[in-house]
Amino acid sequence: MLATKGVKKPTAEKALEALAAAGKLVRKEYGKSKIYWPSQEGRAALTPEESAAKQARIKELQDELRGVEEQVVAQRRELAASNSSHTDEQMQDSAAEAQQKQAANATKLAGLRSGARLISAADVAAVEKACKTMVELWGRHRRDFRSLWNNVSEGLSGKEEALFEEMGVDSDKMVGADFEGAKALSQPVSKGAKPVGQPGKKARR
Repeated sequence: MLATKGVKKPTAEKALEALAAAGKLVRKEYGKSKIYWPSQEGRAALTPEESAAKQARIKELQDELRGVEEQVVAQRRELAASNSSHTDEQMQDSAAEAQQKQAANATKLAGLRSGARLISAADVAAVEKACKTMVELWGRHRRDFRSLWNNVSEGLSGKEEALFEEMGVDSDKMVGADFEGAKALSQPVSKGAKPVGQPGKKARR
């Protein structure tokens, strides 16, 4: 019980031994356990009325203790809420930071609405070059695999897609990849070229 109130065991034992040495407590040992209680020498037995009065007083004090504990819990909650709240200076800093972000977003939105180029020509060229390189590697792997497959597939029975699935080979068709479309996209766009899918004049044969 004392440990729940923050009293350490060595401190409690030292205090109890001192009270027992002074004759204010009686100590009995039961093996490794020690029991202490107030000395009853020289004290008259309580009358039923006195005992009832003390019991009533104990109950009254217990009720007061519960009320104080509830107040302590409420004050601790208020303290925690206060510590988690921002100060006026912190609120001002947060408001200033939010205004800066809003201004930056407004500038970015204005650029998007105006149709201005948001990336440099060098960035566009680098992306186009990387895309072209990836598509070229894709085509090279396709040709190498097809050459190897044509040699090893002679004499095999069954459809190619079924054989691929059984062997764990993923073809472009099986994964929904469009090599020809990617190849067309990787080509640099010439000035005056119409976007893919835009209607135009029919080519003469």
